[in-house]
Amino acid sequence: MIAVLRSPFRREPFTATDADRLAHMLKVIADPARLRIINALAKEGPQRGSDLVAELGLSQSTIAHHLSVLADAGMVVETNRAGREVWRGLDIDAVARLVVAVDPFGGRR
Repeated sequence: MIAVLRSPFRREPFTATDADRLAHMLKVIADPARLRIINALAKEGPQRGSDLVAELGLSQSTIAHHLSVLADAGMVVETNRAGREVWRGLDIDAVARLVVAVDPFGGRR
């Protein structure tokens, strides 16, 4: 799992490491299919891959690949398992850190 920043509410400039981590996370979400998956999980909560296939109209292998990339980045986590069925949902903390990191007001206006 890759953390975006040590603290989500930092006001000091990014270190080179912070910038590298943030750039990696932005690359992860810079794919239309991944953005659609993130949106579906944010809207509906944890889902099975087959649910996402039906909802998004993407192939099972495409969904599996993008869920794996999102999981490797720490943005999607397994929330439940029943036999061969696995539900995955957003790691809200990881998504919140990313939003705060790119928001110049730190979520406060």
